[in-house]
Amino acid sequence: MSPTNTERSNCQFVVQQTADGKVVVVLQLLHETISSLKNSFVGFGLLGGTRAEQAKKLADHLNEYVLGVFVTVKESGAAS
Repeated sequence: MSPTNTERSNCQFVVQQTADGKVVVVLQLLHETISSLKNSFVGFGLLGGTRAEQAKKLADHLNEYVLGVFVTVKESGAAS
């Protein structure tokens, strides 16, 4: 099995509107402990026609149940 490195962070979900007016749910890290995401933006595109109120309800539901996010990176060059 290849060695892996798992990094974790607490997170929250917020609703934002893109420049072209689409509503998206965005993952915000509460601590910058995931080095591979330091200069990244993670968002979720929603179905066309999703209203901001619906997206807010979704983000609230995610915030109620999701405690954190993790990223596992397989080390490059590791033997399988």
